[in-house]
Amino acid sequence: METEEKSWLKKYAPWIIPLLFLCWIPTIIWFTPVYQNAAFGVKSWFTATLNTKEMVVRNVGKQIQTSKSNIASLQRKLQDLMPEKPYILINTSENRFVLRNAIDTIRTGVCSTGKDEILIYPDGTRKPFKTPKGMFAVQLKRRDPVWTKPDWAFIEEGLKPPSARSSERYDEATLGAYALNIGDGYMLHGTLYQRFLGLPVTHGCVRLGDADLEVIFNTLDKGAKVFIY
Repeated sequence: METEEKSWLKKYAPWIIPLLFLCWIPTIIWFTPVYQNAAFGVKSWFTATLNTKEMVVRNVGKQIQTSKSNIASLQRKLQDLMPEKPYILINTSENRFVLRNAIDTIRTGVCSTGKDEILIYPDGTRKPFKTPKGMFAVQLKRRDPVWTKPDWAFIEEGLKPPSARSSERYDEATLGAYALNIGDGYMLHGTLYQRFLGLPVTHGCVRLGDADLEVIFNTLDKGAKVFIY
């Protein structure tokens, strides 16, 4: 029996002793202050990382909800601003228009807007030829409009402006068959120069082709919105 015990010890001792040694070393290290501080630091970093990720996820979720709420609010505001009656959009960059009602597009086409130049009067006064941008409304509709030419129309041609009541100021052809006044002297009207439609060549008004102008004139009532951008 004693021989068997010695034999067992002789057989397993080479393995048991290193194993006990290996278990003993981590135990010693585990209870050393340096190791405990390092372990605490790793644990703190890992916990902070998890908390940061959770916080980021929560913040992203809140931002998504806020964005959805803002989009819904803007959509409601846009819906409230949408005209119930027909209106027209003027794109000054592309010189195109879109005539719409509340649910559909009625007509699209080319137009001409301001040439974005400045005329300098002899006295140094500067007159910009630029189409204003913003939301306007049709204030007056006229058939066969007569244009009362302002001073700049003569100065641009190198002429001296005539008296205020001179017959030279009244032009029955330039504005075409229809004109829609949107305020401050700006109009949507026809043109004698159809070949220039689609180009920025006006003094600030919006010029339209005959067929397009007729549809626009008959569609837009007084007070109709005109959006120029």
